[in-house]
Amino acid sequence: MKFEQIMPSATTMADATLPTVSMKTDNGGEFNLLHGYTMEIDSTLFYGNITPVNKDRKLPVIIHTYGEQIEGVAYRIRALDDKSLIENTEVTNYSESGSTIEGVLNIKNLIDTGKEYALEIVLKTEKHDEIYYYTRIMYGGEYDLQKKIDFVLDFNSATFDQSRSKEIAGYLETSSIGDNTNYGKVNINSSISQVNWGNLDPFVESDIIPEIISITDDVAIIRLEYRVGAANDYDSNDTYRVSEYYRIRQTATGFYLLNYEREMNQVFDAKNDLTSSSKINLGINSSTQALCDSDEKGIYTYFVNQGSLWCFNSSNKVFTKVFSFDGAETDTVRESYDAHTIKIIDIQENGDCTFIVKGYMNRGEHEGQTGVSMCRYSYADNDVTERLFIPLAVPYNILSENVGGVAYVSSDKFYILIDDTLFSVDLDSKELMIEIDNLKDGTYAVSDNGDAIAYSVSGDIYNTDTIRVLNMSNDSAFEIKAEDGDTLRALGYIQSDFIYGVAHKSDIISAQDGNSVYAMYKVGIIDVDYNTIKEYEQPGIYVSGTEVEGMRITLSRVVKSEDGYTSISIDQLINKDENVADNSVGTETISTDARKQELYIDLTTKVADINVSLRTSGEIIFKNNTELQLDDTFVWEGLYYVYGYGRFQGSRTGLGSAIILANNTYGTVIDSDSKVVWKRYRSSQASVDGVAAVSAGNSLTSAVQMLCNYLGGGINAYEYMQQGESAVDILNKINGVKGISVSGVSYDEMLSCVSNGNPVIAKVAANEYIVIVAYNSSEIAYIVPLTGEQKNISMNDAAKMFSQGGNVYVTYYK
Repeated sequence: MKFEQIMPSATTMADATLPTVSMKTDNGGEFNLLHGYTMEIDSTLFYGNITPVNKDRKLPVIIHTYGEQIEGVAYRIRALDDKSLIENTEVTNYSESGSTIEGVLNIKNLIDTGKEYALEIVLKTEKHDEIYYYTRIMYGGEYDLQKKIDFVLDFNSATFDQSRSKEIAGYLETSSIGDNTNYGKVNINSSISQVNWGNLDPFVESDIIPEIISITDDVAIIRLEYRVGAANDYDSNDTYRVSEYYRIRQTATGFYLLNYEREMNQVFDAKNDLTSSSKINLGINSSTQALCDSDEKGIYTYFVNQGSLWCFNSSNKVFTKVFSFDGAETDTVRESYDAHTIKIIDIQENGDCTFIVKGYMNRGEHEGQTGVSMCRYSYADNDVTERLFIPLAVPYNILSENVGGVAYVSSDKFYILIDDTLFSVDLDSKELMIEIDNLKDGTYAVSDNGDAIAYSVSGDIYNTDTIRVLNMSNDSAFEIKAEDGDTLRALGYIQSDFIYGVAHKSDIISAQDGNSVYAMYKVGIIDVDYNTIKEYEQPGIYVSGTEVEGMRITLSRVVKSEDGYTSISIDQLINKDENVADNSVGTETISTDARKQELYIDLTTKVADINVSLRTSGEIIFKNNTELQLDDTFVWEGLYYVYGYGRFQGSRTGLGSAIILANNTYGTVIDSDSKVVWKRYRSSQASVDGVAAVSAGNSLTSAVQMLCNYLGGGINAYEYMQQGESAVDILNKINGVKGISVSGVSYDEMLSCVSNGNPVIAKVAANEYIVIVAYNSSEIAYIVPLTGEQKNISMNDAAKMFSQGGNVYVTYYK
């Protein structure tokens, strides 16, 4: 294979300059590496790592200056519940040696044992008045952190040494459920050969700095992130990013490995990566998908790999590294910090591409800020020009899930959804307009190519008489009107065809336990010219939900029953001929003996040979008039955020689906205020004492009153429920309490709430509820509200009982 590298003449993206801050272990090592922000962000919104504080309340830190002059160090501690400032202290006892500063935070006796707080470390440098670093702290336990870190690092080291395989094999739970077909995903059920990297023989290329995700006296969750290299078949090495998740238990006799997950993703470099079958080899990956797109003719294929944007030109066989924070001589610490995403918005026939970068800006003009950068790449000029930058002072997880769900560029406007508002920006005058507000999740849908949005005019998911379809490419609009007594819902798009549902208002159930059913008697599809092309309607059968995959729509269906609705079999709609060739670029996996599963992009336009060239974009141009400041009135509400395997997994609108994702990734669900809603891990047994039965009307009202009395809220549930308020509404009236209703999850997942000290109301039959107050390894204990009788039931029988009730639960968190 012939390979030519074309070097750029210049680049205007400045190198990273901000120092990093780490916590110091007892033996002088580092953990919890923190990256600097040049804009202050609400420290209580950060959720991720946690720093245990020793009982002497001394917290030693290490600052890597990278040559920057440090002129001051300070720290602030805030309460998570009310964001109140607990401590604000200047640090004077620190010493500098070369490019490293070591100091100690002498935390005052103002924090409670076992309680989490937000810590903000502030540096003053010659170039910046304030640089902010965020973590959480917890004080007072016998954490034995050094031993826990040593165990994890030793286990990690042993995976690279096959002569030590017997040392770690005993910690694994190798079984038939372990997937040994992909080096990109390895876990505790994998074979010892898979954990030992098979025949890859990798070597570590970067420092390994542990990140503490959770810690108690005996149990800890620790994450490692690092780079490895491994030889390929072309007399060179490939680089991979590796992420490892450990959940361990420390006992008097040693350590137990409770869970282990490892993901490995190849860093694309364009060398030897175009195959004779006209596929781009992305190599070993933890995923079977890649973000990729092409122009209509399939000449220019753009794809995102490990935080960088690439382009392949099928006509001249040139790979271009269009945008990346990684420099030619990256330090792999600051420039490779993975807290941003790239979204491809538009690809022109001449190869030009518009894209956005959202999240943390590792270097360049906006280093240390979070926000959205909208850029245009000129293929002919081989340069990137930033056309707009919107700074947004929120952590990456919130920004990534609440910004850019709609992002489209017309000839003169940029449309972007931020929080629940769709803005348009005139690209010449920078005039900002609000196109649509109150865009709550579930009230709108976006076309596959992003040029159209259909939304509820009222913003009410249960009461919409008008859906408006806005075509952003030409500023045209069309409205769908409901007949009297009916309401509409936006369900999604198949390419440019819009799917909507129609329901009789009288058929919609919003139960007081929070379990709602939107029963649609008709589903319709209109094309880009607003012509009806398909309708689905069957007498006596209602559609309660839809899922779109390719050209196929899966319909969840229900029929009326004594208790409202009962689920029946699904049905499917095929919008167009599924056998028609799909010309869009896509991905596939191919397996080999040596490297097992690898990920490929299958090019639409094939090439005759595989002799390729590589270039990088010559300039990244930041102009002076691109920054757009928005009024900080965003609330960022309505989503549940999931952290699993020690890192951010995404968000969900429904709590039930968030719990399922967290359960599958051994994780945690937090709300928009970064308060913990649900955790996968629970004790083997638990009991909530002090929950007393009370008769206050019907079964649900009595159950809600029991929780109110237990919480000491002084609330009369009967009066409020007589006024039509739901159980969640009533629990929300208690100070410091957030009521939740969950459906579609198992009772086993809801026992985590009981483990946390919160009784759970569960539906067991039509209009009949019980309150779960205890469990052990074999039984559940519950109280029947109206009679006060306490009963025990086996786990198997409980599963049947709660399933008959529809798996509907009501509880709360604080």
